[in-house]
Amino acid sequence: MDNDKEHNLRQLIESIDDGLTENTDNPVKAAVQEHRKREQIKNMALPSLWTQDELYEKKVIFTGMRQRDLLNSFREIRIKLLQKSKSDNIVVLVASVSNEGGSSFVGFNLAATFALDQQKTALYVDCNPYSSAADRYIVTPVELGLTHYLTDFSVQLKRIIYPSGVERLRVIPSGGSSESAAEFFNSKRMEVLVQEIRSRYPDRFIVLDAPAIQQSTEARILAQYCDHAVLVVPFGKAVTDEVLAGIDAVGKEKFAGLVFNH
Repeated sequence: MDNDKEHNLRQLIESIDDGLTENTDNPVKAAVQEHRKREQIKNMALPSLWTQDELYEKKVIFTGMRQRDLLNSFREIRIKLLQKSKSDNIVVLVASVSNEGGSSFVGFNLAATFALDQQKTALYVDCNPYSSAADRYIVTPVELGLTHYLTDFSVQLKRIIYPSGVERLRVIPSGGSSESAAEFFNSKRMEVLVQEIRSRYPDRFIVLDAPAIQQSTEARILAQYCDHAVLVVPFGKAVTDEVLAGIDAVGKEKFAGLVFNH
C-alpha cells in the first residue's frame, strides 16, 4: 500500500463516529480498537536499544540468548501469571523475602519477558528508593522519578516514564532515597498512578519492584495495588519462616508463587 492510501485509511479509521460503534461487540469497533492499539505500540518512540553484548552484560533476557533455560524459566512464569489472570492488563508485585534477594533482576526480566510479544508493552516501576536499580536500565538522562511524582503534584506522569534498552519496555525510576516511602505508597496519589499507567495501554503488563519484605513494610502496602505477587527467595539464604512471613505480607489471595534466585 502506498503512502497516500495508507494515510487515507488511517484518516478513515480515525474519523469513524464513536456513536456508530458504542456496542462493544460491534466488529467495526473491535477492528478500530485493534488498529489503534497497534498504532500506539508502533509509534512508541524508539530508544537506543541495547546490543546483545549489552544485554548479556546487564543480565537481561532476550530471544536467541545462549542461556535458554533462563529464558524459558521467565517464559514459564509469564505463562503461569497469564493463566491466573486471564487478562492482558495486569499488575505484578515482585519482592524479595530478604535483603539482597535479587528482586530487581527478576522484576525487570519479567517485564522484559512480557515485552517479547510484539503486540504487548511492559512497564517496570522501581518502588525501592532505598536500593534503586532502575538507572542501569534507562537509556536517557534521569531527572525525576516516582517519589518526585508522589510528593509534587505539578510533576506530570509522562515526565517520570523513561525508555529502557529493551523494545516496548518502559521504566519509572524510584526517584531516590526517602525515609517516608511507606506513607507515599499508601497515598491516594499512588493509587491514581497505578490506575493511570494501567489504563493508558489496555495490553500493558506492569511490574512493581518492591523493597525486601524483611527490610520494610513497603511490599505489604504495595500489594494492595497488584493482581499477583511473586516472591524472590535468595537460594540458600532464606529460612522457611521468612518465606511464610513474605506470603503473609502480600496476602495469600494475591500470592502467585516463589522464584528461587541463585
